[in-house]
Amino acid sequence: MRVGFDIGGTFTDLIVLGDDGRIDTAKVLSLLDRVGEDIVGHIRQAGSSEQIANFVHGTTIASNAVIEGTTALTGYITTRGFRDDLEMRGERRPNLQDPNWVRGRPLVPRQLRLELSERVLGDGTVERSLDAEEARQVIRSLADQQVQAIAVCLINSYLNPAHEQEVARLIADELGSGAVVCISSDIYPQIREYERASTTVINASLIPVVDRYLDRLEHHLSAYSERLLVMQSNGGIMSAELARNKPAFMIESGPAAGVLAAARLGQETGLDKVLSFDMGGTTAKACLIEDGLPAERAAGEIGGAANVTTHQFYKGGHALRVPSLDIVEVGAGGGSIAWIDDSGALRVGPHSAGAEPGPVCYGRGGSQPTVTDANVVNGYINPEAIANTTMRIDHDAAWRAIKDQIADPLGLDTREAAYGISQIANSAMMRALRAVSTERGRDPRDFTLVSFGGSGPVHAAALADDMEIGKVLVPVFPGVFSALGLLLADYRHDYIRSVVTPLAELRPGRIQELYADMQTEARELMQAEGINAELIRFEPYVDMKYDYQLQDLSIPCPDRADAAELPDALARSFQAAHEQAFGYTTGDPIELVSLRLRALATVGDIRFRDLGMRIGASSGANKPRAAFFGPQHGLLQTPVCRRSDIAEPQPGPLIVEEPDTTVLVPPDWQISRDAFGSLVLTRAA
Repeated sequence: MRVGFDIGGTFTDLIVLGDDGRIDTAKVLSLLDRVGEDIVGHIRQAGSSEQIANFVHGTTIASNAVIEGTTALTGYITTRGFRDDLEMRGERRPNLQDPNWVRGRPLVPRQLRLELSERVLGDGTVERSLDAEEARQVIRSLADQQVQAIAVCLINSYLNPAHEQEVARLIADELGSGAVVCISSDIYPQIREYERASTTVINASLIPVVDRYLDRLEHHLSAYSERLLVMQSNGGIMSAELARNKPAFMIESGPAAGVLAAARLGQETGLDKVLSFDMGGTTAKACLIEDGLPAERAAGEIGGAANVTTHQFYKGGHALRVPSLDIVEVGAGGGSIAWIDDSGALRVGPHSAGAEPGPVCYGRGGSQPTVTDANVVNGYINPEAIANTTMRIDHDAAWRAIKDQIADPLGLDTREAAYGISQIANSAMMRALRAVSTERGRDPRDFTLVSFGGSGPVHAAALADDMEIGKVLVPVFPGVFSALGLLLADYRHDYIRSVVTPLAELRPGRIQELYADMQTEARELMQAEGINAELIRFEPYVDMKYDYQLQDLSIPCPDRADAAELPDALARSFQAAHEQAFGYTTGDPIELVSLRLRALATVGDIRFRDLGMRIGASSGANKPRAAFFGPQHGLLQTPVCRRSDIAEPQPGPLIVEEPDTTVLVPPDWQISRDAFGSLVLTRAA
């Protein structure tokens, strides 16, 4: 028996998989002081006596801590002369023409950033040795200021980590073995001192936060299983113990699980071009998936402005160099609040009603109208109850909130105002979809939109219409799809070695030697986590660039080329990738920057075809209701059905009610069900 749970901004999605294939799902409000109790309560309610093999968890605790500034008080030790790297941020700013831009606070205040007089040169040789007594004084100074964690990032330590390792040993001597210390050569052994420093500090500052969070969870869950696994930003899972040491790798833990499930669905159904679209209660997320593989990035930021049009560049946040799925996120979800700005324009988000107090229609004290309230007023969402009847809906309260706060001030009919709210939310979500498609040189018309999340299937067809996408897939268990993705994930650990060598000067066999070292390290770690060595597999990648470029591209390393042919094979692969990414290639010298290795091991073997066969029979006829489809179609009496009722293609308008979401089929669209249980929405001819 395995249990996956994804704690989002509004709802926590829970899915329980029995060893006989039985599946049980639930959605509970994300009330963080009691979510562990709610998960355990649902397991008890399921009445299962099976032993739980493991819990798999997706969370936003790490990203929220950085964004909200609630990380642990952290000290920073670096080489003399580099104290202000964290504040200068590589001398970058998001917009040179914006005079109103204000630099955000550094992760560590200046009085906690201290220096040492050691020095390692750019070739790894030691110019000035570490003074142990000076280091002890620096450590004591930080201890006097009651820091909870210490990050160490010495210049060029990615080439020679000896000084960092010695500082870590001295910290343990001075403060005890339980002191929280993080050295950059362990977290990110790569060139670029600011990115390395920022990543190390983020990781160190999150260790106490994540440790307390996982302790609370394990307190509730340990009676059922001692094994808690955590989703990483890269779409793989790791043990809770490793998550405590490397919390920076779980910054995008929550959104990654849904993308992983969408990629697996694309693989099984033979869809080689997929746009993943996940709309929950607080945010909407999009990701590009090609040939069954989600787009990944080796670097990103956290805590910057939510500007998806420049998401590949600097936005004013803190640099984070860990492998992650390339997900674009916008503040538009079911709980996003609708409001009127000072100029009289209708706005939606980015502020959210969250789980507490929630949308007005939830009857939990919310007073500001949200996208969910608009969907209730439009007739898209059941006006009486959702979440398998566990959440009561107050239609009249939603109507009054939109009428009093939006419609009357703007001189609009209440339904027109509600429709306007949904359209503005759609425009924000469309920016995310364009950021992962047209801005990457892809034509969205060639892709299938896989939509999930508690609110995604309500808006999916309208978004596809605007993007000229002709096909939408709503998979099984769409409202808890991210939790399902947790149970589909493989173990994954990422390794990197800095090379920084012109490709033409690469010594034959050097790449194979470094990969062999990384594979040995990976096997030892994964076997220590209890993984069978026979299940471990490796995927090698290389980071390359033209020698004058600042940014590099990560591409798969050809695994069949011998040592003599490998440089030419790498050059061809890089030029093809550069052509696709930027539209051109040149004959300029190419530089090999680093080698990457993904170590993976399969955990489960869930198949969507099997899940589709478990769709139960309909519980009876549903009452039709009036739904408003904008000025073009007006108010239409719309049939309401269940997924199991869709045996033959049916035209819209139609509403499909699920235990965990609602699927809206507008006029001019039709719906069918495929062999995998997915609902397929297509535009009528």
